[in-house]
Amino acid sequence: MSREKDAANYAIAFFAVLSVLLLLFPSSKIAHTARIAASYSLYPSLHYGARYGYFVRNVPTNFLAIFETDQENRALKNKVKELEVKILNASALVSENERLAREMRLSRALPWAGSWARIINKTPADWYGSFFIDKGSEDGIGVNDTVLGMQDERAGLAGRVFEVYPKFSKVLLITNSAASAVCAIAPAGLEALVEGKGTWLLKVNYVPEESALAEGAEITTAPGGLLFPAGVPVGRVAKVYPRESFMNFITADVNPAVNVNTLKEVFVVRRNLPQEVPAAAGAGWSEAAQYNGQAAANGR
Repeated sequence: MSREKDAANYAIAFFAVLSVLLLLFPSSKIAHTARIAASYSLYPSLHYGARYGYFVRNVPTNFLAIFETDQENRALKNKVKELEVKILNASALVSENERLAREMRLSRALPWAGSWARIINKTPADWYGSFFIDKGSEDGIGVNDTVLGMQDERAGLAGRVFEVYPKFSKVLLITNSAASAVCAIAPAGLEALVEGKGTWLLKVNYVPEESALAEGAEITTAPGGLLFPAGVPVGRVAKVYPRESFMNFITADVNPAVNVNTLKEVFVVRRNLPQEVPAAAGAGWSEAAQYNGQAAANGR
């Protein structure tokens, strides 16, 4: 027991003498390093205890700082999302402005007077049948006014005004199975009847069997038509079908000049037709009735 006490006393005396010597030595780099090493080895808790005590004393402050940082991060994330949405909207507006500027430039070159209207409603069940526009009788729109669409830097026939209300109107598309138009086939200008099929394709009918109808031939509205002005592009021949044995004419599929599914705005040509024409037209009248009568009279 006495040996242990003696060892402890010797150790205390040794470290006491060592501490005094370190304090007395000049503040050289070696002495400074030895002091730090001795202090870390003898009293490490003195150095870390001060640091731990600082954090313990400032727990509420640290928690508040973390909470505020989290709130700032959430706010910044929301701002980033808002900016992303604004950028997307800006890109859409730029594209729309470019499209509208291009369409306005094209409409100024058209030989027909009219006004622009925005498509406001499409029905999936009647995708190729009709849609509504945001112009009506208050804007001077009339029944049977011609409706044009712009595609590939060119105007094309989209349909005609079918019903008119004070603030909006219904457009019967040329692709509607009830729609038709008397057209001329380039280059000879041979007249035939183009009809809607209820799909994205059109059909040209009553083409004389002796005619040289070829794929790619351009079709425009004919001067003999009643509802549409002459010279409006309707489409191009896509496929010619051989004459059936019981028919004396041939038919063909036609790619429309405009894709009615991609239209956002249309140009309504003011026809100012006589009052007798809309009255005779009725709800479902098209140029097919007129052309069928002419075909029958000609023996087709």
